[in-house]
Amino acid sequence: MAASSTLPVTELFAELDANLVGHTVVLEAPPGAGKSTALPLHLLQQPHWQQQRILLLQPRRIAAVSIAHYLAKQLGERVGQQVGYQVRGEQRFSADTRLLIVTEGIFVQYLQNDPELQGVGCVIFDEFHERNLSSDLGLAMLLEARALRDDLSLLIMSASLPAQHIADWLGDARVLTSAGRQHPVTIDYRPVGLASDWLTHCAQAVAAAVHEAEQGVLVFLPGWREIERVRELLPELPNIDVLPLHRQLSLAEQEAALSERPAGRKKVVLATNIAETSLTIPGIDMVVDSGRERRAQFYPKHGVTRLTTARISKAAALQRCGRAGRLGPGKCWRLWSQADEHGMRDYDAPAIATDDLSSAVLESKRWGSELQQLQFFTPPNAAHIAVAEQLLQALGVLDGDNKLTAIGQQVAALGNDPRLARIAIAAQSLSASARSAAALLLAQLEVPIRQPRYFPQTLSQLSREAKQRWRYWLQQLSAKQEVAEVEPQLAFQLAAWGYPDRVAQQRDASSSYLLAYGGGARFHQQDARTRAPLLLILTMTFSDASRDAFIDNYLALSETDLEHPALPLAWQTELEWVGPQQRLQAIESLRLGAICLRQRVAAQQPSASERAELLVTLVQQSKTALIDYTKAAVFLARVRFALAHLPSVEAASWPAFDESSLTAQLASWAAPYWSSLTSLRDLHAWSPLPALQARLDYAQQQRLAAFCPTEWLAPSGHKHKIDYREQPPKVALKLQEVFGEPVSPTIADGKVNLLLELLSPAGRPLQRTADLASFWQNSYQQVKKEMKGRYPKHPWPDDPLQAIATRKTKSKI
Repeated sequence: MAASSTLPVTELFAELDANLVGHTVVLEAPPGAGKSTALPLHLLQQPHWQQQRILLLQPRRIAAVSIAHYLAKQLGERVGQQVGYQVRGEQRFSADTRLLIVTEGIFVQYLQNDPELQGVGCVIFDEFHERNLSSDLGLAMLLEARALRDDLSLLIMSASLPAQHIADWLGDARVLTSAGRQHPVTIDYRPVGLASDWLTHCAQAVAAAVHEAEQGVLVFLPGWREIERVRELLPELPNIDVLPLHRQLSLAEQEAALSERPAGRKKVVLATNIAETSLTIPGIDMVVDSGRERRAQFYPKHGVTRLTTARISKAAALQRCGRAGRLGPGKCWRLWSQADEHGMRDYDAPAIATDDLSSAVLESKRWGSELQQLQFFTPPNAAHIAVAEQLLQALGVLDGDNKLTAIGQQVAALGNDPRLARIAIAAQSLSASARSAAALLLAQLEVPIRQPRYFPQTLSQLSREAKQRWRYWLQQLSAKQEVAEVEPQLAFQLAAWGYPDRVAQQRDASSSYLLAYGGGARFHQQDARTRAPLLLILTMTFSDASRDAFIDNYLALSETDLEHPALPLAWQTELEWVGPQQRLQAIESLRLGAICLRQRVAAQQPSASERAELLVTLVQQSKTALIDYTKAAVFLARVRFALAHLPSVEAASWPAFDESSLTAQLASWAAPYWSSLTSLRDLHAWSPLPALQARLDYAQQQRLAAFCPTEWLAPSGHKHKIDYREQPPKVALKLQEVFGEPVSPTIADGKVNLLLELLSPAGRPLQRTADLASFWQNSYQQVKKEMKGRYPKHPWPDDPLQAIATRKTKSKI
């Protein structure tokens, strides 16, 4: 790497020194500016920081370790002297270390153990644009802790998020902007054909890129499975080292991808988004970008985080492209079309909006705050907080008031995933050999293998990463004895403390299961493992083609296993509709969450009021109509017409009769009439008319009768029903019955003319009119001309206003 004095960020050092001490600075610096390397070394050399430690936070372990080694080398020292690091499972620092590079999760634990951060003078958040959950949480906690340390300096560095937005959110931060040291990168678009497999296309692109690259090729792929597949598809490449780079590798294997190659050899690094930022990978002048990444998406219903393959954001595409120009001019091949970029989001969604928040909720409560009360650049997802609190209650970590229990205090102090920490707490009271077995189990739960032939696995079958976590758990549980395997019964006794919601019951001897939390899971059709009526499902995967999750690791259970103290097994009295008539009956069910294990008829059956109350709930929640309103249709149309035409002040004192109001107020107007109903058949047969009429008091009923009469007395002396289901309300009668009536009759205090449907002597419609005077003057003579010859026995006077209204024939008048 070129000398730090040539890096663009060095131009800001004087301004940084003048503004950082005891204050907050936000630095916006593109890749290659030197913010992760030259800047920390500069601070380390300033007199102000000689007696205080600087913490440099990195989102990834490999970045933290790599930067620590690079900076120590610049000082001519070994890691652990002035520059050290601490990541999960590994640390190298000493009392002399003044620049300590840590991952963000480690920093959260630092704060929990020492909110004042004694001995620390400056905290640097590097790559803040990645918006990891630990980064956001650590910053939110630090902002509260600074009330105890007004001398603490804070530097937030971002490569893509606009620094001014972050500074505006913080309120009192100084903004510095650095140029990047980016060599020109030529971008070429090579989209996947419609009929092509994208991984095959990617491998072909990589093989072609190797010949164009002068040094090496960095390939961005979503995950380790795609990395392995592309490795398989690549042809023989002489003098080419193909190196993977992803989180599942050990640190030593990751560092191999970052090393220089011998002269005459090129390298191809197949990487996940772990290589987007922070790391400078030597020997790379070409990038092949698949445009895909693996993103964690939390599913609140299942309480499970699903890894999905999705398109990257524009910001990520820019970061990836820039890797080709870190050390010189480069090229970037994008395996999508330029037109596709219109549909790409600008930035990745922050983890606090999409991830499982159970660990964050636990950390915030341990901190002494509610998560939603902390200061976040993006507010946490409220639905995910609610699900997290439900899980923590199920684990016994929180009580009914969402306060930490005594067990919760112990779980929080471990600083691990709440499920695993709860298992570890339960294991602490066991024998030494059982604790050793618990460490072996916890390692497998933390680093699971998808669908092993059996679970739990033996110690010899664990991956390197799982063995590393096994050693960690041995230390946490003070277990020195090595146990080669975990007995299934002990595995269940331990795992149930962390997964009480994952008990699953087989559905009708099928491959499908109902889980205690209410979700579904199934064995894949090609999965030949033994089914059992009851399982404890520990890990699951998802597919867009199936609503149920697919079962990975599980333990088979017996019904006696369900008497475990961690499982909330209880008899519950429930009201159910039973039999062909759907009669209401009280049933006692032995339940574990959504799972019903046994049922029996309850000795105490529901009272009339309980039946009515359940009916109200049933009707309100049903998506289909359970009340037959057709029996009250005429009355409802009439009263709704009245409410629409009464003076607004008067109408405001009447009850509402619209459908949504009637449904919401069932308990007040319908339930009192349901005491004798014992089944859904009774409900279907029930007429709501009396109950609806009773909603009006006597004065309102009298007013309704006058304002909207049910009948109209025709000039013929006969009464006819007014149909309020039409607008305006209608009366149908023979034309001869309105002889002598000069104008249309009215209702609603004379505000609305009735619509008269005038019928022939045979009862067939002749004319509809709400203006009778106009009918007599304009249409009657034509009607008379057409009808007189057809109905000669009935009167058709020349002057209908002088004629006698009648229903009779001329001979009977």
